[in-house]
Amino acid sequence: MLLATVSLSVLCVIVGALLGMRGGVSGYVHARESQRLNRFAIYVGEQAGARGGLPAVVSDVGDMRELVEGFLAREGDPQERGSGVQASRVRQSGFAGRIRILDAGGTRLAGSPAEPDGRTLDREILVNGRSVGTALLDLGDGLHESDAAFLRGQYLGIAMAGFASLAVSMALAVQVAHRWSRPLGALQEVTRKLAAGQFEPAEAAFDGPQEMLQLSHDVSSMADSLRRLELTRRKWMAQISHELRTPLSVLQGEIESVEDGAREPNHALVMNLGEEIRHMVRIVDDLHLLAVADLGSLPSHMVDLDPLATLEYITTKLVRHPSLDGLQVEVLPPASHILRASWDPVRIEQVLRNLLTNSGRYTSRPGRVRVCWGVREDSHNLWLRVEDSAPGVASADLPQIFEPLFRADRSRQRGGTGSGLGLAIVRAIVIAHGGTVDASPSPWGGLAMQLVLPVKSHQQGATE
Repeated sequence: MLLATVSLSVLCVIVGALLGMRGGVSGYVHARESQRLNRFAIYVGEQAGARGGLPAVVSDVGDMRELVEGFLAREGDPQERGSGVQASRVRQSGFAGRIRILDAGGTRLAGSPAEPDGRTLDREILVNGRSVGTALLDLGDGLHESDAAFLRGQYLGIAMAGFASLAVSMALAVQVAHRWSRPLGALQEVTRKLAAGQFEPAEAAFDGPQEMLQLSHDVSSMADSLRRLELTRRKWMAQISHELRTPLSVLQGEIESVEDGAREPNHALVMNLGEEIRHMVRIVDDLHLLAVADLGSLPSHMVDLDPLATLEYITTKLVRHPSLDGLQVEVLPPASHILRASWDPVRIEQVLRNLLTNSGRYTSRPGRVRVCWGVREDSHNLWLRVEDSAPGVASADLPQIFEPLFRADRSRQRGGTGSGLGLAIVRAIVIAHGGTVDASPSPWGGLAMQLVLPVKSHQQGATE
């Protein structure tokens, strides 16, 4: 393909040069002949004025030949003068053989008797400012012999230069194609492996063009991202199956014990089975919520509300949650401030519930939990902080703490019946509200969660 493109390009240049050369030579010849005819008409006018009129100048063929040769002698063009067969042929095809002189009425006085069959040029012959006749030059349908010979020489030179350029261009194209085809072949093999699910690094091991090296680096980055996604998918499948296996195992064991007659169905058994089922439902609901959030369509019903009053109401209700038993819970609301916000209060309560439940589940007893919030100086954002006491989370685990089903195995050990999706849901809801959330060590050796949510000042709410 590259060779064909190069060949076509060079051939187009050659053809364009040839056509341009022919057009240029034709234009040059036309301009040259027009100027020569102007000078000839002036010369004839001078001769007619000196000899007493135009008929006296061109009364016979001999006078016409003498007139033309005199003009050519003054022009300094010896080519059409002289004697012999060659000179005669030149005169017939040159200026002398194509010039005609007409009187004021358009009757031919001298020159070629044949009527012109192509383009012609004409100029008035003036004597003392009065037109006494016309000089008519037959341009013909093509170039004259000398001009055609010159053009053939130029054609030959352009053709030779063009074909030499074509040979050089094709040799360079072969070299470039070979240099590009090797890395492209290697990348093609890598992409085939990626399509087959083999997400191996694709870094180039060859000295190719810079563009190919950059493309190879991009493909390698893509392979690395796909590999991480595949590992995450497998991890998700394993962790989800693990989360569901426990309640399913309990259900299976209880039901089999009833089927075997080892246990009688009673109210306590039904309550136990119901609790396990509700636990599985919570896991499935949380997974569905995260899946919907990843699709960018988390269901939220935004309403205009007072964010400070909303947080104080939700916190007052949640601090009595059983998961916080045995902990000292401190709530520090800010001073009164007139604010408005567009929030989904149900989702905001879900965020606070998950944060406080997470602290209650992982904080050692006796311990502390503190909830505080306030408004930033620009009055466009509200911050909320939930922090607890030891144990904490290793620094290496903090960037992953909001990942679904992540376990900080080296510090805060998992307890209770949580699904491991609470903090991932917190992040999804906060992002859906246009906010941010991050985790850091707390002053008490535990974990601190800080949220930033957008709000509107009273003036903004009044103008919007």
